[in-house]
Amino acid sequence: MAKEVIMPALGMAQETGTLLRWLVEEGATVKAGEPLMEVATDKVDMTVDASVSGTLAGITASEGEDIPVGQVIAYILAAGESVPSPAKAKPAPAEPTKSDRSEAPASDSGGAVGVTASPVAARMAAEHGIDLAAIPAKGGRIGKEDVAAYLESQKSAAAAGKVLASPKARRLADEKGVDLAAIVGSGPDGAVLAGDVEGWQPAPVVQSQPTPFAAAEAGEVIPVSRGWQVMAQRLTESWTTVPHFYLVRDVDAGALQAWRTQAMARSDVKITVSDLLVKVTAVALARHPRVNASWIKGQIIANPSVNLGLAVAVDDGLLVPVLHGAHGLGLREIASQRAGLVERAQTGKLTLDDLSGGTFTISNLGMFGVDAFNAIVNPPQAAILAVGKITDRVVAVNGQPAVRPMLTLTLSCDHRVVDGARGALFLDELAGLIEDPLRALE
Repeated sequence: MAKEVIMPALGMAQETGTLLRWLVEEGATVKAGEPLMEVATDKVDMTVDASVSGTLAGITASEGEDIPVGQVIAYILAAGESVPSPAKAKPAPAEPTKSDRSEAPASDSGGAVGVTASPVAARMAAEHGIDLAAIPAKGGRIGKEDVAAYLESQKSAAAAGKVLASPKARRLADEKGVDLAAIVGSGPDGAVLAGDVEGWQPAPVVQSQPTPFAAAEAGEVIPVSRGWQVMAQRLTESWTTVPHFYLVRDVDAGALQAWRTQAMARSDVKITVSDLLVKVTAVALARHPRVNASWIKGQIIANPSVNLGLAVAVDDGLLVPVLHGAHGLGLREIASQRAGLVERAQTGKLTLDDLSGGTFTISNLGMFGVDAFNAIVNPPQAAILAVGKITDRVVAVNGQPAVRPMLTLTLSCDHRVVDGARGALFLDELAGLIEDPLRALE
């Protein structure tokens, strides 16, 4: 049977995707696992691999076209097969209605007998490798929202420390004596697949370095990439619609530096000041959940997990990969995951999951010699923390002048979610954790 090639659901809230380009010409052969096409959402460009081997045929989507999730855009044919006639093709609507009669029993995909699934839900489940039988249905019908809720529950499990992995991947990892937590998964929601285990090799942690930016001639019109356009649009919208206010706090970073020295002596992973800041910020956010909330459609929505976005400068713009469940991670896990995110950001290999679900952002420009700055809130997040460099300053200590390593923190807040008092209490908590890191363990 001809295998449908559909516009994949790269995110739970995604309705459409843009076909950037086909990597295989119509009529050419492709092997399972080989790159088939490049698609884009408003967050990331991704390469989609062929799910089966065969001949690519029946292409209906053009490069640059915006296509509903789940729509059939081509077929992969085995020997002797032909492209189905239009009457047999089944493009799925982006928004199924009550009058939609094309629902299929979930049992057709291994689900419970008598439970139906909408076309979009079925395709989302298939794209993420989910058995429909595992998805709780509301009202006896599995909808897109049910699949999205199931995926979110899987993320919560990952945030709680459970490594998502296929059964075969777990078996291979046991045989090889490999820790699944050390492997970056390529499956849905970062799940570790068998191929990830087979191809895994220990790699040195990459230290974040300032990105060299390309020079331009005077008067030259600099091309604006799609990623830069998206960044410009979002930040303009934030600056013109979010009521910003700023809180500034100077903090003694001496204890933070001592903590790093001690942590480095006990860890085989390089620990940076950014890793320590992630740890204490996550703890502070867990204690002040209002600052970790979101403003969505006129409502304040509490987030159950602290997902910290880390602003990373690249030549093509600004990316904010996310450390999911940061409040439940140890320092070594934070360092390892942060280094991996930075490396993928700088090499253009971030996944949609890497860029999704952030509840708070840290922007650190200390490595560029910046003392302090005001950052723009990243909606729907309620706040963003701007971090300057640690520098020696003369300050009063017990009434006497002393030279101390000082750090300036600037908290930008959305006043619709966080008022001055709440922001100040959070910043005071964070400053206290930096000056006395043992408080993070209480």
